[in-house]
Amino acid sequence: MEEGVLRVENLSKWFTIRRGLLAPPLTLRAVDNVSFELRRGEAVSLVGESGSGKTTLGKTVLRLYEPTSGRILFKGRDVTNLKGKELLWYKRETGLVQQDPYGAMPSFMTISRILEEPLIIHKIGTAEERKEAVFKALEDVRLTPVEDFAFKYPHMLSGGQLQRVAIARALILGPSFVVADEPVSMLDASVRIEILTLMRELQEKRGISFIYITHDLSTTRYFSEWIFIMYAGHLVEKAPTKELIREPQHPYTQALLAAIPDPDPENRKRYREVPPGEPPSLINPPPGCRFHPRCPYVMDVCRSEEPPVVEVKPGHYVKCWLYAKK
Repeated sequence: MEEGVLRVENLSKWFTIRRGLLAPPLTLRAVDNVSFELRRGEAVSLVGESGSGKTTLGKTVLRLYEPTSGRILFKGRDVTNLKGKELLWYKRETGLVQQDPYGAMPSFMTISRILEEPLIIHKIGTAEERKEAVFKALEDVRLTPVEDFAFKYPHMLSGGQLQRVAIARALILGPSFVVADEPVSMLDASVRIEILTLMRELQEKRGISFIYITHDLSTTRYFSEWIFIMYAGHLVEKAPTKELIREPQHPYTQALLAAIPDPDPENRKRYREVPPGEPPSLINPPPGCRFHPRCPYVMDVCRSEEPPVVEVKPGHYVKCWLYAKK
C-alpha cells in the first residue's frame, strides 16, 4: 500500500451552546475520539445518518473548525494547531466540495472569477497563467466549450454544471487531499452517478486522497475503496468497500444496508428490519455504546461501557461488544 497522507488520532470536536446569562452552557459532542488513517491516492466513503457528525469531522480535519482535542497529521506534519501562513500551506494542500453548489458560489462573480480566486489568494501565476489554469480546470470537469461557461454567473448554470464548477474549484490548486461533503445529494438522480464518476476519474488520475461524505451507502460502491461508518460522533465500523457491503458486522451498518431499496421484489424478503428510534442527542449521549437504545442485540455491558475497537478480519474494524472479549 501507498504511504499515509493523513492520520487522525483521537480527534474530538465539541461545541459549546450558550443559553443566556443564567443558564449553564451545554456541550454538543459532534465528533468524539475518532481515529483513522488515509493513504496516498485512497478514496474513503464516510457514511452515516444526518447529525452523525460526518460534516463536522470533515471540516475539522480540514481545519475549518478548531479541534477540541486529538491530533491531525498530514504528510507526517502535525497540523492540529497551525496558524497564519503555516495554516495557509495546509489550505493549499487540501480542498472541499460542498453539498449545496448554489450556496457555495458567490452570486456576483463569474465562473471564471470564482475559479481564479484561490489562485489569487495563494499568489499563484500571472493574470494570463491564471486564465489558462481556469480554462484547463473547466476542461477537466467537462464544461466545454469553456468560453460558454467561463463568463456566466452561477444562476445561469444547472445544479449539475455548478457542482462541476465546485469540483474544479476544489482541485484548481492541485491538492493532495479533498473532502467532498454530500456532493450529489441535491442533484437529480440522473446526474448523480455522472458526477461521482467524474470525481472518481479525477481522483484516480491525480492520485488524490479523498473523503466522500454521504448518508447513502448505495453510492459508495461507485467511488471508494474503503467505507467508514459513523454514528453519533463515533466511528463504529471501518472496512474495504466490498467487504463491508458483503459482510457488515456492526448492527448499525446492517441497518443502513437494510434500508437500501432493492429493485428486485424477490430479494426484499431477505432484508432485515431497520431498528426503531432516532439517533441520540449529542448533547446528552447515552452511556456505553451510543447505539444501544436502538440495537436488537443489546446486552447489559452495552448500556454501561463503551465498546473497544476490534479487528474482526484483516483490515475490518468494528466498535461493538458483540465482537469483544468481555
